[in-house]
This record gives sequence, C-alpha cells and structure tokens, in this order.
Amino acid sequence: MRTPVATILGRSQVALSQSRPVHELRDVLEGNVEEMERLSRLIGDILFMAKAEEGATPIEPEQVSLSAEARRVVDYLCVLAEEKNVSMELQGSAMVHADRLLVERAITNLLSNAVRHATPGSRILVSVSSEGAPRLAVSNLGEGIGAEHLPRLFDRFYRVDPGRARNDGGTGLGLAIVRTIMRAHGGDVTVETQPGGPTTFTLRFPAATFEPGCA
Repeated sequence: MRTPVATILGRSQVALSQSRPVHELRDVLEGNVEEMERLSRLIGDILFMAKAEEGATPIEPEQVSLSAEARRVVDYLCVLAEEKNVSMELQGSAMVHADRLLVERAITNLLSNAVRHATPGSRILVSVSSEGAPRLAVSNLGEGIGAEHLPRLFDRFYRVDPGRARNDGGTGLGLAIVRTIMRAHGGDVTVETQPGGPTTFTLRFPAATFEPGCA
C-alpha cells in the first residue's frame, strides 16, 4: 500500500509547491483519484484474504450454473474486450453447489486477466464442462507464462511482469483470491501454458457436494 500512498503524497506536494493553473491542478487531482481507486481495491482484496485465512468468510452454497455466471462476466467485460480487439466465446454447461458471488468473482478475475494479456485480434475461449467433475476453463492466446513463474503464480502479490501489472491497475492478489475461493469450495485452480501459445486457467470443482463451511 505504500506505493499508491507515496504517489498521491508526492504528486500533491509537488502541486502545492508553487502556484499552478487550474488545468494542471485538475490533472493532479484526476491522477490522485486513480491512485486512490487502486488503493481502495488493494485494501478490499487484502481484507478478503485476511478474513479467508481467519475462516471469517462464510460459504453460502446454492445451485449455480457455471455457464450462466460466465455469461454474466463475459457481458460485463465485453467493452474492455472490444477495446483490446479481443473476442470471447462461451461453450458448454455445468451445475455446481457453490457460493454464487464467490464463483462469479473467481471467473471475473480469470477472464479480466485473460482479456488484459490476450493478443489483439485473438479469441478467448471460456469452456464449461461437467464430465468427470465440474470445471470451467479460460484460455487466451498471448505471450504465455515462463516455467520459472508457475510455482509462485498463485502467491499473494506475485507478478510475472510488475511494470505491466501496475499499468493495468492490478493489485497482485487476483490469482491468490481465485485459489482461496476454489479451495474453500473443496476444489482448486490450475494453469497450463506455452510460451507464445495458449494459456489456460481451469477452475476445478469437486464431483461430490461439499459441506458448507468457511473460506
């Protein structure tokens, strides 16, 4: 959290160091608002992880359609995808007994990452299946992820490309939150990747209904 705070403080101090025209002060304020929004997201993510570790995030299971939740996220992110000249395709269906809001958050984290890192002009495939056990996979075509990053990919605050993640407004907690959500449901998240080829993140749910508990 020190980085956005230091940025806001530094920009404000420079702006106040001498008289400046209104348009320059407006630019400073707009930049500060962006940093505060990023800080707010970071604080929210940290609180979620802290509650999960303390078992204070209750799971409220219900019958959830993975395809319906994925469609909701696809529709929400369509503008961002259009800006990147990326298309999204959803196929398949499956039902799970899970917390709908947490499942939606996990899908959102994966799909927003896929959009940000997809090659312009490419397609993102969201594939849902109930064969064996329910699962949802998000695949995109991009730079891929180096093998050296895979062991720590789901660690908190770990970033494959720190500079790009900051420019994208990421907090470094997105994938860690996905893993926390999935493990709270008795499942997990996995990744398969090839340099310069497709990268696929898969949410894997247990075949049997889990006992309601806490994240």
